[in-house]
Amino acid sequence: YGLTDWLTLEGHAEGGVDLINGGVGAAFPLGPYGAASAAVAGSHHDGRTGALVDASVEFGYEGWAINAHMQRAFGGYEDIASVTAEPVLDPDDFTRFSAGVPRAVDQVTLSVPMPLDFSSLNLSYTHLKSAEGDTNQIVGLSYSQAIFKRSTLYATAFADLDDDSSYGVFAGISIPFNDDITASTGVEQGPDGLNVVADLAKSERAEDFSIGWQLRTSEGEVPNRSAAVSYRAPFARFQAGAQQFDKDFRATGQMDGAIAMAGGGVFATNRIDDAFAVVDVGTPDVEVLHQNRPVGKTDSKGRILVTGLNSYELNTVSIDPKNLPVDADVPTTKETVVPADRNGVVLKFGVSEAAQAALVTLVDASGTPLEAGLSGRVDGGAEDFVVGYDGQAYIKGLGKQNVVVVGLTDGGSCRASFPFEAARGQQVTIK
Repeated sequence: YGLTDWLTLEGHAEGGVDLINGGVGAAFPLGPYGAASAAVAGSHHDGRTGALVDASVEFGYEGWAINAHMQRAFGGYEDIASVTAEPVLDPDDFTRFSAGVPRAVDQVTLSVPMPLDFSSLNLSYTHLKSAEGDTNQIVGLSYSQAIFKRSTLYATAFADLDDDSSYGVFAGISIPFNDDITASTGVEQGPDGLNVVADLAKSERAEDFSIGWQLRTSEGEVPNRSAAVSYRAPFARFQAGAQQFDKDFRATGQMDGAIAMAGGGVFATNRIDDAFAVVDVGTPDVEVLHQNRPVGKTDSKGRILVTGLNSYELNTVSIDPKNLPVDADVPTTKETVVPADRNGVVLKFGVSEAAQAALVTLVDASGTPLEAGLSGRVDGGAEDFVVGYDGQAYIKGLGKQNVVVVGLTDGGSCRASFPFEAARGQQVTIK
């Protein structure tokens, strides 16, 4: 929560599995060149209590940037991950992965400006003491340089100062092509020897009917080859893949989707990770946009489910009226909403076809078009209309026989009567 322009407060709470955990913190600037944050947390689980302290600072000046982070856990500090996730063991019962809260974390990263354009050099140091008491001190160095046609040349090296057998060097080039296709290749050297790596991938877009795929191979002492493809349908996302690692082979398949019920409809869609909206335009085949990005067209009932709205933020949802019938009444083409987290909103644009409306040319007794800017109303109606150029006015709420009254600039009024008959799919004009 932003308390002032220079102080942001934060807090969190989590619980379950005989666990209570909560913490508070603050973030604030350090002059014009940096910022800092500090937080404390405490927990109680299975009769044990513990605490955690976390602090970080960051500075930047003329291309230089430094970030430092420190975390310490005391006593029996636990969180939801550490009390629910089982450790991953290798065949020798050695812990390969643990979700236990690290007892100590120290990180420092330094970004150095380079004399060449579009290049960067980054150095890092990480000290980690795991929940099991194992320690690592990892130093890293990375460099990247943009070259011809948006391609990037990069190199990375790391080493664990506490383990001579843990190190790696990787260098390669990445080349983007049209249609979201990227190719990359490189070589890596580590404890397992030299490997040559090649990747060819097409990114999947967020739009429906988008296809993505990836081909990857790592050739060395232990070959590792894989292929994957994904498809985003309007109602779900599908993914399939196959991998060969040494002499082992596996295949996987996955489907992600969601069902939303709102606005009088049931919608099958892709996974919903944030807020969504049911947009009821009132007529089919109308393109709908979120933040000016097309997301689809309304169905036969004039509705569409729009996912990906940002919770607790302003979201602009609009419609493109170019596919609307010429005689449609369009009260508005844009709405702004602020939905809650993982909640839906219903937006009704109220478009109606074959509206009881016409483009009427209004003239005075001498046949001269009425002055632009005058306002009038259908006799017995509740909505005003405005006279435009050449005496033309778009008048709604018409019946078979109509009388309109227009106020004149001299304080008088002008009355006109005319019949009306709707013509579906056509703009009725009356002169």
